[in-house]
Formats: sequence, C-alpha cells, structure tokens
Amino acid sequence: YLIAGTQHGGKAGMPRDAGPCVNPRNWHDPMPAVRALLVALDEWVVTGREPPPSVVPSIRSRTLVPAREAGLSGIPGLTPPKDANDVAPLSDWADPTPPAAHWAPLVPRVGDDGNEVDGIRLPDIAVPLGTFTGWNLYAEPWPSGTLADRDGTFLAFAATRAEREAAGDPRLSLEELYPTKEARVEQVFKVVVALCRARLLLAEDAEDYLRAASAA
Repeated sequence: YLIAGTQHGGKAGMPRDAGPCVNPRNWHDPMPAVRALLVALDEWVVTGREPPPSVVPSIRSRTLVPAREAGLSGIPGLTPPKDANDVAPLSDWADPTPPAAHWAPLVPRVGDDGNEVDGIRLPDIAVPLGTFTGWNLYAEPWPSGTLADRDGTFLAFAATRAEREAAGDPRLSLEELYPTKEARVEQVFKVVVALCRARLLLAEDAEDYLRAASAA
C-alpha cells in the first residue's frame, strides 16, 4: 500500500514550519490508514479474511512516472527537486565503490492540486486544503537544494480566486473548491464512507475526520 501525500515517519502532530528545509513541512497524518490495515492484518492471521486489495501507483496506469513527469510545476513558493534519488543494486555493502548499474527511480504522479493521484488517499489528500508531498529540500546551512532526509512539504491553497490569480497559482483556491463549509464536509463524508467500505479506514477515525471538517 502507498499512503498518498505522506512523508517518511509521518504521524499526528507533525511540525508545520519549514525547520531546516526550503518548503514548509508536511503535517499529514497517515496513521488512520495504518490502524485500519493493522486491523485487516489481524483478521487475516486470525480468521483468514483476505486483506484489502493493494493500492499502489503503477507504470501501467501512468501513476508511477519519472520525477520530471510527476506534474509539479508552477506552484508559487514551491522549490521542486531536480530529480529523485538514484537506486542501485549493491554487490558488497562494505565496498564503497559506486555500482556500475542503476535502476530508474520512479515517483507517484500528482494531479492539478499537486497531490498524488493514486494510493490510499485519506481525506486530507482527497479533499485537500493544500498540496502535500513526501519530499522537501534542505536550506542553508544544510546541504542546500538536496533532498531532505525525511521531511515532506505542505503548501496551502490560496483562500480566494483573486488571491491565487494575483500569485499566479494554478491550483484552485479554497473558495473555488469549497463554496461553503458544508460543501467540503459533504465531500469528506463521501471519502470516509468509501474508505470505510474498502476497509482502509476505521469508523472512529471517520468520525474524527467529519468532526474536524465541521469545525474547520
């Protein structure tokens, strides 16, 4: 499974400032999906009930692509990476000699809002308030411009159409995406129902998402 829009080591309560990075950090919480999958794993071991089908980007569906084709471009304030990390088979972990062969690293494709289009899309990704990525870049005095060890990025949408047009932001604004708070709550409701039916979200976490959307 790929939990879309998640950074390495993501959890609840992640910091939202830039920290050592160029972009503000990713605060998306993947743990609701993890909890549902742990329940599914337990059921598989104890009762033999099959787990939910795998949910991952793929080359066949064109949702797994080279970094240059990922779709991130033109978002104000976003410094994108030049490429993905190389992936190479190591014949000897104790020998630092660079390997002769490399695999081509692929990354999840993103949609017009900058969020990954495949994987388990929890409500914060499926009904977003901004763009979440699993990567970020270090700023000075760190190795500037290199991929951060584990931090991701979050860039909020503009509040209104006028604000986004003034900034040259191609992503729709909150005003355009959700004309009313009730409109967003309804979208969140549809997403959590679908995730619960797919056994990718527990009922108590679904209720938390609905309460958060209603209070936003």
